[in-house]
Parts: sequence; structure tokens; C-alpha cells
Amino acid sequence: MGVAHEPVILTYHSIAGGGSPIEIPPEMFAQQMDWLAGHFRVAPLAEVVDALRAHHPLPERTVVLTFDDGFADFFSVAAPVLLRHRLPATVFLPTAYLGKTSAWPGQPAWVKTAPLLSWEQVRELSAAGIDFGAHSVSHPALTALGPADVEKELAESREEIETHTGRPAAFFCYPYGLWNPAVRRCAQQHFRGACSTAAGAVEPDADPYALPRVDAHYLRNRRWFRSLFTQRFRSYVAARRIIRRIRGQPEGSYARV
Repeated sequence: MGVAHEPVILTYHSIAGGGSPIEIPPEMFAQQMDWLAGHFRVAPLAEVVDALRAHHPLPERTVVLTFDDGFADFFSVAAPVLLRHRLPATVFLPTAYLGKTSAWPGQPAWVKTAPLLSWEQVRELSAAGIDFGAHSVSHPALTALGPADVEKELAESREEIETHTGRPAAFFCYPYGLWNPAVRRCAQQHFRGACSTAAGAVEPDADPYALPRVDAHYLRNRRWFRSLFTQRFRSYVAARRIIRRIRGQPEGSYARV
């Protein structure tokens, strides 16, 4: 089995017991974090982004943890596990929906709506060391918006997070994984880096404003999770990427919308 060294950014959403592709059961999540803490190095997103921006060598065999949408179960289920192991993580927030549910327009019909974090919980988690990034204000398809609206979605979400936490919101995550050159330029003006939904490890020539990630849904099988830095894992993720393209799902290369 070949060995790979490039960092892997994992994407989680809700840590809950349902069967949705965006849900990972709490027991499985705890087992995965136990494994990471004992076998791999878990680093903040900033470490990988800063290396890319400075054209420095990437940290080897490193895992980065990201959580999209700011589900409330992050506070009750995920955060206690992360803090116990002292594992860094970045949570991306759609700021207009905090304290509400994930029922924003454009939500796929198969996604079960669920409560999101409150600002009080965000402040408590931030004080405990959890990083928060922006996921826009209202979770729109940014490629369908004009420049002024894109600017509003990115700038206001960053500013609101920073106001509530007193800490920089340095990173962005494109809603639905959709971006184009204009959206990327706006992200570059406001953030140090941005995450896409392209499936893959972070290669040395990766765009810090279109960072690839690996969805935790692909790694429910323990064998795949524990093979993160192998060529077999790379082949598996490449196959999942092809399936996404066939299905027409956002892949992280910019959308011509």
C-alpha cells in the first residue's frame, strides 16, 4: 500500500444519529476523533493555508477539521470530544440563521432541517478555542448573485462573527461549493483562504481560495477513515469525485453561472 503525505481537510456537518449524508452518528464521530488523536496530527486550517500562501512546504500527514453550517449539535456533541482531545477545528457559520434552523431557501429536499448554534454558544466555543469562519449571511448560491450582493454576503458575515467573538474570522466556505472568478476575488479581499467542496487532499499547488476537502460521509467505513494517508485512499476519493461530476454536484472548480 503506497503512502501519501499531503494534508487532508475533512468536512463534517451535523453530528447526529440520522441517516442523512450530512449526519455522522455521535458514536462514530467520537471513535474517529479518538483515532485521529492517537495516530495523526490535527492542525488548524490556518497552518495549511499559510503554507500555501507563502509557497512553503505543506505539513505532512496532517488532518484539518472543518464543520459546515454551524449545527447546534456541534455545541452539545462535537465540541466536548474535540476539547477533550485538544483538537483544533473551524466551524463555518451562515450568520443570518444562527439561533434558528437550517431552513434557508435552496436547501435540497432530502436535507432534514435542524437547529443551528446560537450566538451565545458561538461566543462560549470561541472562548474555549474553537475557530469560526464565514459561510455567508444567508447561504445563497453566490454565483447567481451580482457583485454588490456577493460583497454584502461575505463582508457582513465576517464582520458579524468578529463582532460576536472578538476574534478574526479569517476563512470562508462557499455555500453549496459554488464559486466563480468574481466570487473568488471577493473572498480574496476579505479572507486568508476559502474552502470548496472539491474532493481530494491538499496538493502543494492548491489554490488557497478553492481548498479541496474530503466529506466525512465518504469515510463512515472505519477502513477508509484509517487509510487517510495511503494511495488507496487517494484512489477512493478520486472515484467519489468522478461520481459527483456524473451527478452534476458542485465539485469546487468554479461554476459558470
